This record gives sequence, structure tokens and C-alpha cells, in this order.
Amino acid sequence: MLPGRFVLRSGLAKELSARKRTPSLRPSFASAGVRLPSTVNRVADSCPKALPTQSFSSTAVPDEEHVEPPSREQLHRCMQAAAVPFIGFGFLDNFLMIVFGDLIDSTLCVALNFSTMAAAAIGNTISDGAGIWSGQWLESKCKALGFEEPKLSDAQQELPQTIRWRNIGQFIGITIGCILGCCPLFVMDPNAAVQQRKDKEREEAFEIVISKVQEILQAEAVGLLILNRERNELVASHQSANLPPNFHWNINEGVIGHVAKSGNFINIAEIRDEALYDPKLHDDYLNTGISVQSILCMPVFKGGEVYGVLNVTNKKGNNGTFTQKDEDVLSAICSHISVAVADDKQTFNEVIEQCEKSMRITGSPEFTSAASQRMATLFVPALEGIRTVLGAEATALMLLDQETQELFSEVIDGPLPHHRTPVGVGVAGEAVQVGHVMNVEMQDQQSGWFQERHKNYQGSGMVVRSELVVPLFDTSRKCLGAIKCINKQEGSKFSQEDVDYATEVAHHIGMMLEGPDAGLRRVLALTRHKMQSKAAMQAADLDRGAVMCNLIKAENLPSRLDPGQKKGKVIDPYITFSIDRGNPLKQEPGVEQRVMRSRNKDRKAAVRRFAKSLTVLEDSNPMWNESIALAFPKKFEDVPIEELWVHVLLWDYDSLSSDDLVAHAAFPLSEIRAGRMKDVAAHRLHPLPGIDQDFSSSKLWVSFDPCMPHE
Repeated sequence: MLPGRFVLRSGLAKELSARKRTPSLRPSFASAGVRLPSTVNRVADSCPKALPTQSFSSTAVPDEEHVEPPSREQLHRCMQAAAVPFIGFGFLDNFLMIVFGDLIDSTLCVALNFSTMAAAAIGNTISDGAGIWSGQWLESKCKALGFEEPKLSDAQQELPQTIRWRNIGQFIGITIGCILGCCPLFVMDPNAAVQQRKDKEREEAFEIVISKVQEILQAEAVGLLILNRERNELVASHQSANLPPNFHWNINEGVIGHVAKSGNFINIAEIRDEALYDPKLHDDYLNTGISVQSILCMPVFKGGEVYGVLNVTNKKGNNGTFTQKDEDVLSAICSHISVAVADDKQTFNEVIEQCEKSMRITGSPEFTSAASQRMATLFVPALEGIRTVLGAEATALMLLDQETQELFSEVIDGPLPHHRTPVGVGVAGEAVQVGHVMNVEMQDQQSGWFQERHKNYQGSGMVVRSELVVPLFDTSRKCLGAIKCINKQEGSKFSQEDVDYATEVAHHIGMMLEGPDAGLRRVLALTRHKMQSKAAMQAADLDRGAVMCNLIKAENLPSRLDPGQKKGKVIDPYITFSIDRGNPLKQEPGVEQRVMRSRNKDRKAAVRRFAKSLTVLEDSNPMWNESIALAFPKKFEDVPIEELWVHVLLWDYDSLSSDDLVAHAAFPLSEIRAGRMKDVAAHRLHPLPGIDQDFSSSKLWVSFDPCMPHE
């Protein structure tokens, strides 16, 4: 380092000073009878006289008591003389290290894949080497400017206070110089080298992507084209070996241009059957001799806008046709390309925003945009068919936006415009809120459903005479949206046959919206009741047996009071039975949270711990007349029967969110086993711990039959 060089020079100065302080040799020569020249005698006379006890060692230290200390002004000049050269040393050291380090980082390190620390080490080596050659020049320039140490005797220069002031000057100088030497940082892009390294890695990755896409999809040619909006064209950044490098494509031409403008992918099995076919473009594709038959072209997005397209030409297998699986694979690859071409911050924000959007919107959870586009395309003819079968003037698929609690029109067939409806408002909003089918005749303007907006419905000019709304549910009976049918063309109201047909259609659309495994979940839901009963009967062969819960009816069930409402709303009740350890009525507050966690865990079980009744809609005096089998949990096999209870829970079904736990009751399993609860009787419902609510008039009629082990 440059400061190290300065220390070496200071050491040399000390050695020379020590030699000057060596005792005079004149007595020794005189005693030997040697006559010295007069010039030597004059030099010797000018040297300090040696003390009789003074040693000849070069490391002798003068006696400070006999040395006059430098003045304050002399010490300041010593500090200045030491500081100014070190300002130059520090400036050159940092300046050259930063400049050369950045240059090396953006060139050599990118080419050879070295780290940034390697660039810093090389830059530091260059700056140190330059400091060696510039040291004398800096000292001479400083002296020429008048920054020179005052004339002090050798003894004064070796005084501790002189050395201390000189060191302080060097420290101040090197600090100021290093700070000034950081000036290139103000005009230097700190992320340039990092971005160059990423660009190189991305280019290498895209080259691999092209070859892998060609291999995986068994395609004849693949090209990744980037959109140039200023020139209104696409430019190939990477392509397979049989395509010309960096070819250009007009955005207004062919399939590739259509995908870039529309943002929707296209999968064509035979290009000659399509309106986008152009012999000049497709018979001799880019003058390569390739005759285009099938095309799969997918958009690549960046910041919500089309960034480019990935075009795959001519499927080699599968009769030359790209499959839906090919679409999903290419869509996933395009999603990763979108992440790769975006900046780090933008990419992270976009990923989080997309995840948040997926959580807010109830709909298909499929992972690829290709699947979503296919689904939206299928909805159009499906709604057209529903309108034709029902003889309706218009149909609409309304999906639920859970964030705003509004229904929005995803697909429309008929003269209706796209629109949004708050949940709870109008026929569709009410149907979704309560989870019921609504078949309303509004021809009579005195009808409670008819409103002024129905004269010019959603600005379409239509006068609504009748409306059929069928909610769409997932496996857990949570509402995903609704199918809305407007105006029966023949007759004033939709018939029961129309309702049955629309309900069946809604079942299948709900499965589409729920996702690819919805079918399996619904099969499990349909068979769970029989599996529950079968498991209970099998449990009768075990030591503990099972319990048959006979649910008859309930009376005077409480109303639900929603926030901001003065009048309570009748609940949609259902009952669950489970076996718990300890009396649930004596548990601490928090029963609702514990039960919710247990039910969520129980949803994946083939035979559930919670045996559930049917849901009765909007009835404070529901009638069930159900017998529900309750299997004995294996985890309680070694628990004494006196510690086990049958926990009865009253729930309020909610079509939009989690169901609410309203009240509960508990019965000792030992009493049930003893056969003391075979007769149907009214039992009181109790509020949850920590909740002050009056259930004194609410009654539940149940009985229990023990399924004991066979003798």
C-alpha cells in the first residue's frame, strides 16, 4: 500500500538521523597519531560533541531534558507537511481501485465468471502499484507548493510530540484522500456489473430453453420474439438452429402478430383452415423451406403487458397437433420467462400481487394461463346453449369477488353489458348471500323484487320480467358465483324443469371453477354418509362399538344478527356429533377455535370424526328425522368410558364464508352405553363459554342408540 511505502521512507530517514548522531571520531584518530584533512576537521567540528558516557549504538535516544521542544507553529507545519502528501496517496488509492475494480468487474469477471471480490482485489493491486511510482512525484509537488517540514534538529524530530503530530497529520490526510477518492461512485452504476452478469446468465438460460422446448414439445422450430413497440414489430432474440438469427416479424401479420396484439395464446392444428393463413408467411416459413402446419404460440408478459411471444411450429408426433398438455407446459415456461426478463423488485412485487389476486378471487385454481383461457373459451358456447334450452333472453355467468363482495359478469350471452352487483342486492345478490335458487317473476311492478333499474336493466334497454338465479358451489357448499337467466321468452316464469336443468348445469360449472380435483372431492362427499354408517357398523365389532345418533327436530333456534342490522336473520341450521374427552360444557373459552381447527383437520379423512346432518335453510324450527352413525375414535380406545362425552354442536351455514358455531350440548357416553338415552327427549342448548346469549327457549330433540360389540 502507499502508506506502507511512506513508512519505509520514514524508516530510512531515521537511520540517516541515527548516523548523524554517531559520536565524533576525531579523538580516536588523534590518539592514533593520524592527521585529518582540514575539511574533515571542519565537518567534525560542526558535529555535536559526544558525551563521555555516550554509546556508539545507532539507536541512542537523546536526553529530552536537554532538547528544546518545537514551537506550536512548527508542530502545525509538521502536521501539514505530513497530511498533504497522504491526501494524494489516499485519493489515488481509492480512486484507482474503484475505477479499475468496476471496469474489471464488468468485463473480465463477467467473461470468466469471477466474483466481485476478485475484481476488488485486482483493482487494489493496480492502485498499489500506481502508488509506488507516484510517491516521489507527490512529495516533490507538495514541497513545491510550500508544504515542507520546518527545520528541526534531529533530536527535535525524534521527540514523541513531534512524532505524534506527524502521525495525526498522516491520519487526517489519508482519511480525507480516501473520502475524496470515492468520487467515481457518484457517476457509477452500482448494479451495472450485476445486471450484465444476470443478462449473460439469462441469455445462456434462454438458449437452453429454446432447445428444451423443441425437444419436450417435439417441435420442428421454436422462436422467442421480443416486441418492439416503437417499430411495431417483433424481433427474434433466440431461435432454434433451423431459423435465421434475429429475424423480424410484423405485428400485424399472421398468428404471431395476432398473439402479440391480443395477449391470448393460439393453438392451431392446421393453419390452412384458419383465417390467419397466409401462403407467403406459412408455405415457406422465413425462407427456410419449412411448411407450417401446426402452430402453438404463447404470449410472454412483463409488467402486465405483452413483452414478446414464444412460437412453436409443427408438432412432430400426435398427428402433428399440439395437445392441451403442450399448452400448459408452454404456458408455465412463458411464466418463468416473464420472471426472468423482469427486474428483481418488479418480479417479486408481481409474484406477490398475482398470489394475492389468486387468493382474493374465487375461481379456477389452475396454475397456467392456458387452462384459464381454455375455460373462458368454453363458457361462451355453454351459456349460449343454456339460453337456448331455457328460452331466455339473456344469460350471464357471475363470479364472486371476495375482496369487494361483489358479483362480476365473467361471460355474457345476450344483450346484457358487463356489470357488477353487490352481494345481497337484487335477485342475484340475494341468491348468492343465502345460497338458494331464486326463480322470481317481476312482471307485476308491485312485486317486492321489482326495482326501477329493472326497466332499463344495466343500461341494456331490457325490461326484466322474470329472473332465474342458480348459485354455484364448491365441495364445501361455499358459493363461487351464480348463473343468471333473464326473461323467459315463452311464459311469464321459468318452470321447475328449467330450474332442475339450470341446477344440474351449475353443478358442473362449479366443478370447473373449483379445479381439476373437484370431481374426486365431490365423489368423496357423496359417498361419505354411507362410509360413515359402514364404519360405525364395523366399529360395533370392536370393544367400544359405535353410537347411532337420532336427530329429530329443534325449536326456537336463535336468529343471527349481522352487523348494522336491527332485526335478526333466521339461521340455516345443521348439527354435528363427535366424541370428546372431558365434559365440553365445562371447558374454558376458546371452544369455537378448537372445534374449527379439528373440523379443518377432519376434512381430509375418509371417515370423519364429526358426523354431520343435513342443512335446513332458514328455519328456526327445523325438522331432520335423521339417524347419523358416529364411529368411535381409535385414539380413545384406552380412555375410561366415564371420561368420554358425545358433543352435539349447532351450526349456522354460511354460503360465503366459514360456518358459525352457535350453541352446543353434551351427553355422557357412559349413560348412552347404559341404554338410558334411547328415548327421544328435548334437551337444552347451551351458549359457548365466554358468550352471553340466552338459549333458555331453544330445544333439541335427540336420542342415542349404542351399537355394542357382538357377543
